Amino acid sequence: MSLSGKVALVTGGSVGKELARAFLEAGSKVAFIYRNAGREAGLRDSFGKYAESADLIRADLSNFDEAKDAVRSAASRFGGIDFLLNSLGGWIGGKKLHEHTPSELSQMLSIDVLPTFNIMSAVMPVMIKRRFGRIVNFVSMQVYGTGAGSSVYSASKSAILALTRAAAEEYKDYGVSVYGIAPSVIDTPGNRKSMPNADTGKWVKIQEIVDSILFLCGTGESLNGTILKFPGKLQ
Repeated sequence: MSLSGKVALVTGGSVGKELARAFLEAGSKVAFIYRNAGREAGLRDSFGKYAESADLIRADLSNFDEAKDAVRSAASRFGGIDFLLNSLGGWIGGKKLHEHTPSELSQMLSIDVLPTFNIMSAVMPVMIKRRFGRIVNFVSMQVYGTGAGSSVYSASKSAILALTRAAAEEYKDYGVSVYGIAPSVIDTPGNRKSMPNADTGKWVKIQEIVDSILFLCGTGESLNGTILKFPGKLQ
């Protein structure tokens, strides 16, 4: 399936920006949701030559009404939404479970789970009406390990995994497929800054993820419910 003329709703930071650029280059129209006002100028520069095909929407997706407004705005601008590429998230960890506070767990859920639930819930009626949709959520390789040192993060990502699997079954008869991407550490500027002494050669490259999502959206209907794992280089 050609991606030209399709509409992608994209969330997230560095990965989201690269996804948006890749879909624009493939001929799609892109509505990019961002939360922090300070990102707007940089995003406009990144998507400048695609101005007619790109829309920037500022929203806090942990707020259900803002998520609905963002979807309504994107669907109104471009006539619908074909893809939701949901790469948002954050990390709170480096402690044992009993060292975390309830507020840290709540914060992690508000970073990952609430926004994912809200944006999926808001976009589903649009996709159901069109009898077509592709949704890609970001999980983590942590949910397939012990989760040690990342208990609240792993709990949050496990909830997204459950949402992804359930939605894949609930909406398959409407032509909506739902997938998950489960990377280990992604090679982003932010991760390089926070872990300056790490062996980045073993990290997952953004382009690997981008290429896989392009494939899922263009070809992956029979892969509904699949979680693609990216453990990084093992040696």
